Amino acid sequence: MRPISVGGAKAVFTSRTGGVSKAAFATLNTGMHVGDDPQAVQRNRDLLEAKIDRTIVWMNQTHSARVHKVEPGRTDQVVNADGIFVVAEEFASKHLRLPALAVMVADCVPIVFASSGGEVMAAVHAGRAGLSTGIIRKAVSMMSEHVPAYSIHAAVGPCICGRCYEVPEKLRADLAEVTPSAWCVTRWGSPGLDLRASANSQLQEAGVQVDFISKLCTYEDENLYSYRRNQITGRFCGVVFPA
Repeated sequence: MRPISVGGAKAVFTSRTGGVSKAAFATLNTGMHVGDDPQAVQRNRDLLEAKIDRTIVWMNQTHSARVHKVEPGRTDQVVNADGIFVVAEEFASKHLRLPALAVMVADCVPIVFASSGGEVMAAVHAGRAGLSTGIIRKAVSMMSEHVPAYSIHAAVGPCICGRCYEVPEKLRADLAEVTPSAWCVTRWGSPGLDLRASANSQLQEAGVQVDFISKLCTYEDENLYSYRRNQITGRFCGVVFPA
C-alpha cells in the first residue's frame, strides 16, 4: 500500500492484506454491507485511518450518478452517493482538519481526484451504471465550480478488465454508445465491457489530467476482492488524502 501522488494530494489503493477479517472476507475488507463482522470491518477502517493519519469519509454506494459535497463538521455522516468531494478552504476557514475520502470496489473502477494545489479532492465509484449515467462528468463539473477543470488530476485504481467482464450484448451496446472504447470481447469470445477504457476516455473528455492508471484486474488478481470471481467477498478501496 504505497502512496502515489495525484495532483497536490496523495492516494492509496488497498488490497486484501493487512486487516483482521476472516474467511471469505480475509483480511482488509472495508465494506460494511457485504456480510462481514461489523467489528472487524471497523477495525480494518481504523487501521487504514491510522496508516494515513486522517479521518476517512465513507459512502453508502448505490450505483448512481449522485455526487455529494462533504461539509465541515459532517465528516461522520455516511451518505447515499457514488461520489464525494471536499473543498479544503471550507475546512480551513473553520480550523478543521481536512479528511480523507474513500471509494470501495470489488470490480468497479475506483477513481480519486485532487487539484494541483490540493484545493479540492474527490473519490468516485464508477461502475457500469455510473459510467453510463455520467458520474465522472458530474464529479468533475462540481469540482470545477471551485478550481479549473484543467487543474484536476485523477488516479484510476484496479478494476475488472475487459477480457474478464462478460455482459449481455445490450449492456455492451448501451455503454459503448456513451464511450465507444468500452466495447470489447472477452477471453471467451463473448460480449464484454472495458470499464477502465471507458473511465479513461471520460476523464480525457472532461479535461482531467490522468496521473495514474492501474493495470491490475480484480478478477485475475487474487490479492484483490472480486465480486465476479467470488460473490461472497469483501471490498478494497481507493483513498485520497492531503499530501
